[in-house]
Amino acid sequence: MTASRWLQLISLLAVLLVGGAAVGLGLRLSSQPAPQAVVGTLFVKLADAQADVAHQQTQLGQMLAERRMPLRVSRPSGSGWWRLEFDRQPPLAAQEAQLLASLRADARVAYAMPDVREQRAAVPNDPLFRSATDPASSQWWLDDQNDTTNPAAANFTKAWDTTKGSTATVIAVLDSGITSHGDLNANLLLPGYNFVSKPEYANNGVGRSADATDPGDALSQTEHDGNLTLWDGCLVNASSSWHGTLVAGQLGAVTNNGGGVAGINWNARILPVRVSGKCGASVGDMVDGMRWAAGLPVTGVPANPNPAKILVIGFAGVTSCSLTDTDPNVAAAAKLYSDAIAELRAKGVFVAAAAGNLGNSVGRPANCSGVFGVAAANRQGFKANYSNFGLEVQLLATGGDASDQGGCKGAGLTDTGIVSTTNTGTAAAAAPGYGAVSGTSFAAPQVAGTVALMWAANPSLTLQQVEAGLKASARPHVTAYALGYCAANNSKRCTCTASTCGAGLLDAAEAVRYATNPTAYTAPTRTSLGLQSDNLTRCGQIQNSTPIPVPPTPTPTPTPTPTPTPAPASGGGGGAASLAWLLALAAGAVALRRPRRED
Repeated sequence: MTASRWLQLISLLAVLLVGGAAVGLGLRLSSQPAPQAVVGTLFVKLADAQADVAHQQTQLGQMLAERRMPLRVSRPSGSGWWRLEFDRQPPLAAQEAQLLASLRADARVAYAMPDVREQRAAVPNDPLFRSATDPASSQWWLDDQNDTTNPAAANFTKAWDTTKGSTATVIAVLDSGITSHGDLNANLLLPGYNFVSKPEYANNGVGRSADATDPGDALSQTEHDGNLTLWDGCLVNASSSWHGTLVAGQLGAVTNNGGGVAGINWNARILPVRVSGKCGASVGDMVDGMRWAAGLPVTGVPANPNPAKILVIGFAGVTSCSLTDTDPNVAAAAKLYSDAIAELRAKGVFVAAAAGNLGNSVGRPANCSGVFGVAAANRQGFKANYSNFGLEVQLLATGGDASDQGGCKGAGLTDTGIVSTTNTGTAAAAAPGYGAVSGTSFAAPQVAGTVALMWAANPSLTLQQVEAGLKASARPHVTAYALGYCAANNSKRCTCTASTCGAGLLDAAEAVRYATNPTAYTAPTRTSLGLQSDNLTRCGQIQNSTPIPVPPTPTPTPTPTPTPTPAPASGGGGGAASLAWLLALAAGAVALRRPRRED
């Protein structure tokens, strides 16, 4: 073989080797998984909401095809609402806005909205959280009401003299799910259901599932920053809340068992419905959870074998629930909530929701019509430091006020918070434990628990009677003179009125008494308890509150000195005094005027 032939062969071999290496590299590169698209979610309500589901789906498919919109029909959500999905592409805000504008431009669409998220009503960061040393003796909120030592307590101990609750009424806790706890497990209706759709947010690898277990909702800053598209709008929190376990324990901890804490309903059946995860709760997931909890059908989810009569929601979005809101996204979300709430009320279901913890206007869904919004009181009965307030609040109940963060620091007005069941894990679940917490999320369960006692005392009560009874039986708001009335410029600790914190303070004992005979019930005559102390004065000064004038102390009416009955005159006559009696009276008068020595 000639030298030139050898060179040709060597060159060809080099090309084949390089080409083979390139092909191998290409194969290796192509074997790497493509980045997974982040799925976005929209909701639409069709104008023809009364049509059957099959007709609605056909109409929706035709509309998306005609408008060439990159949207996929996911599932119906009741009352003409449909969940749509799309692959999110940057710029995300512009993409979402364009899709919504196109949907709203079609006459077949009544409402269109993004799947906005509600955040848990935040728990103030106080030193007692998860470290209560004596939980069995710390449940002052369950104890006897006392004007001096326990003014805001709801008198559950007195309510229990009439009823300790019933297994007939199921209470659904729509929250972060549930963790195993020996002081709670016996009263749980497991497995419940998990409605968190996105697997990453659910933190369970699968998304929706027939298991309401809470794996933790912590989101670290590193995890957040590692995927800004996925975690956009999510709140960073290095510690899991175990919020659902705390609320469930308030309502249904095993009671009278010689250990741990007591629950409001001694015979409780608590249904855990997980609607929130590492990024709060989406409105779509929340509404599906509400409907399923009450026994309404949800596409793709098995029927609920234990429909609830009472729902407790511990979330409070920062937006309104007005159907006429100028923001079309807010108005559409309000309509989605309102449609679901109307279905629940038609079934006689009571919905209690936390007013929120920002010291501001009432959050959603507590501000939605048909929801019983609850604000939080300090142990003394005035509004807690953090609690939202406003016209949408129906009632005030103790929520714990264990933190001075944000006002009145050092004024000595804090209480020890609400003690309940929790988990000791930081991010992932660990051993069960007990903890003290504060928030409107822990005031709302007290109202829900009272409703359970009312229905146990009288199962024939209507929803309207229950709501009326809670208000009619409430104690008057206390008057903390130095703190002034609650207002936009006085939003920390303050004195409540009917226009800021509802009908009054929850009174469980009176509410149960109402339940036993609602038509004949007459509330006891009670007046506002006036509160004055150096600590209140100091707090009012720190907050720059405008004090409420203290009414003057009424001057006591003097008791008249009785006129002595004269002794009859000797020998008869018309009532003239005898000389001896007059001399004795004069001597007594002289003695009274004589100066007295003070030892």
